[in-house]
Formats: sequence, structure tokens, C-alpha cells
Amino acid sequence: MKKFLKITLVSALVLFTLADCNLASSVSAESPAFSADSGTNASAASVTERDASGTYDAAQAVPLSPQDDLTITEAGVYLLSGSYEDSMIVIDAGDEAKVQLVLANASISGRNGPAIYVRSADKVFLTAEEGTVNTVSDSASYTFDEEDTTPDAAVFSKADLTINGSGRLTVSGNYKHAVVSKDDLVITAKDLTVNAENVGLNGKDSVILSEATVSITAGSDGIRSENGTEAEKGLVSVTGSEITIVSGKDGIQANGKAEIASGTLNITAREGIEATYVLLSGGNITIQASDDGINAAYKSSAYTPTIEITGGTVTVTMSAGDTDGIDSNGNIIISGGTVSVNGS
Repeated sequence: MKKFLKITLVSALVLFTLADCNLASSVSAESPAFSADSGTNASAASVTERDASGTYDAAQAVPLSPQDDLTITEAGVYLLSGSYEDSMIVIDAGDEAKVQLVLANASISGRNGPAIYVRSADKVFLTAEEGTVNTVSDSASYTFDEEDTTPDAAVFSKADLTINGSGRLTVSGNYKHAVVSKDDLVITAKDLTVNAENVGLNGKDSVILSEATVSITAGSDGIRSENGTEAEKGLVSVTGSEITIVSGKDGIQANGKAEIASGTLNITAREGIEATYVLLSGGNITIQASDDGINAAYKSSAYTPTIEITGGTVTVTMSAGDTDGIDSNGNIIISGGTVSVNGS
């Protein structure tokens, strides 16, 4: 299929190292001739003080031991320590409830399903307490009942979910995914390791990483946000974070917008970043890909497929073959930063 591409370069340093490649596009210093759905507009990404802090009132925390009823039906702060083998922490607290699970040297392994399952809540905070080491994993196979047929992750939430705290947390998805939120997923954790057979971090409406340190190994996508019914959603936002992704498919996949600012992002994947709108405004971004490095594809009617680079350092290295370093099915705008694309 023939692609029609408009590239706009304004005061940017762009380095292309190419062998046996044909550049079949135009380069213009004009203002872009398309509608104002620019990624420089404010996005829906937001992080609250409670999302970022990872703190809690110890005097209000309710200890939850492995021998207790592990179904939480009320809002509050719950403290988990010790080994929860073949267990499932279930949160069924109602649509107005805020629940915080504090992990303090806790090891939770799911039996026939997720380790942590949020059926009902307004928002859930999963906090790794400072100075502790914690693990959460699901079983390799699930047994469903008639009520619950959708869970498919070690941490599965039907509500907004935040993972925070400065303690160490490893989440392993042995069945499919590691972490899934059917609403918004916020990550501000300072020492999070994610391993998944399929997707590492999956937020239906959005995945927001702010001031986080995360390492992801995934068989499919590292980070994914896809909402097939609301075109303006499906956002991935990374700000001021240190993120490493090794994945079998896409490093970052968003059907709406992918925004990367400040910090360091290292991706090794088949495709590095794919979204309808990709905005790179800062930080140090390194991508090694065997297909497209950065791809703007028509996945959402809310945006014109666009790759916009306004700052930072972007380095893309491609494998040999029919590969594209930067591939837009619409527009490319480069107005700042340093861009280096190395292809064979």
C-alpha cells in the first residue's frame, strides 16, 4: 500500500544512517497542513498526590494475615505480610470505596486465578512499603465460575488501579498478563519488576507512569492501552521515569496517544512504540526493533496519525530487512531534540 507522508522539520538535529534505502517522502519547513489535534495539547494524564506518595497511616492499617478471610468488602488500608500461598486477595468493596493494600515483605501466589482480584471499588492502591521485598504471581491455569470469567492477570482490576511505593515489588503473570486495569492504571512505584507471558502492564483507558522505575519482560506487548469503544482513550504516558522493556511484540502499544517526556526509556522489541499519535518531548529514548521503531498507525478516530518530536534524544536501531525506523501513516513533525535512526 502506498503511504502519503508529510514531514516537518523545525530547528532539530536529525541524523539518519541508512544503507540501501529509498526515501520516498518530502521534507518541508512549512507549518503542518492538518487539523489541530496536536500532541502538544494537554492530555488526560494525571497523577494525584496519593498516587505519587506511596504512604499510609500505620495506625489505621488493618493487618490481613494468610489465615484471615481474604475478601475485602470495606474501604480502608490493609497490611499484608508473610506468605499467602495458593491464595486470592479479593476486593469487593463497592463503587465508592478506596482501598489500599500495603505489601510489607509479602509473597502472594494465586490459586486457579489471579493473586489480587478487584471486583468492585472506586480505586485501589497497591503499595510496596519502603525497605521490603514483595512478590505477586498468578497460577499458570485458571478455573472460572459463572460470575468471574474475565480475569486474566496476576493483578486484575475492574477499577482504577495505582501501583506505588519505594519497596521492591515483582509481579509475574504466568497465565497471560501481569497487571490489568479495566479503567486507568497509574504506576509511580520506585522498584517494580514485571514478567508476563503476554502483556506486562495493561490499562484499558490509560497507563500512566510518573517518576517510576520499572523493568518489564513480556511475551507480547510491554505496555498496552486499548479502548475499542471510546476513541479519545487508549493513552500511554511516561514522565520522568526509568523504564526498560524487553517484549516479543510492541514495547508500547496505544490505540490513542503515546506521550514520552523526561527520564530514560529503553525498548527492545519487534516494534518500539506504536500509537495513532506519538509525542516525544524529552528524555533519553533508545529503541532496538526488528520491525518499525516508531509507528503512527490509524487506530483511533480521535487523532490524525502523527509522530511529533519536540525534544529529548531519540535513538532507533533497526534489524535488517523490510523495516522502518520512523513510520507515520500521516504526519511527522520534528521541532526539537536529537534524532538518530540507524538501519541496514
